[in-house]
Amino acid sequence: MCVMNRLPDPPQSYQEKEAGKLVMYTTNLGVIRDTYHKCQKAEFRERTQSSVINVPLVYKEGVLLGDAEKLEKLNETGELRRLLKPFKRSEPEVECKKCGGYRMLPCGVCNGSKKSSHRNNFTLDFIALKCMNCDEAGLVKCDSCNNNH
Repeated sequence: MCVMNRLPDPPQSYQEKEAGKLVMYTTNLGVIRDTYHKCQKAEFRERTQSSVINVPLVYKEGVLLGDAEKLEKLNETGELRRLLKPFKRSEPEVECKKCGGYRMLPCGVCNGSKKSSHRNNFTLDFIALKCMNCDEAGLVKCDSCNNNH
């Protein structure tokens, strides 16, 4: 038996937009800082109806199923399988062994810090410069994936 706390009904727009869909909010542990900051925005807090945001969060057709702890309990009781049964299981695409199918990797030059250290020719000091090898998130395109597509 599963006991679920009743939350206030979500705005109709979420139920309409997400009919037949599962939506999962996750984080990448702050690696992509822009995404991390978007998760802290007021709209996201308004949707979760909480000032504290704990991800992952899963919504089924616009209605909150729960966070990681809640989903684990639903899984242990078998309720999660019943709730997700109407959704078609997608077949995984062939994944790249290098990047796991994300098509992006942390920069090998700066390790994702977006700073590149170079020795100053006039002193023994190192200076930090903006890495010219990666994008604004400290990522580079996976050479294995991009050569195949």
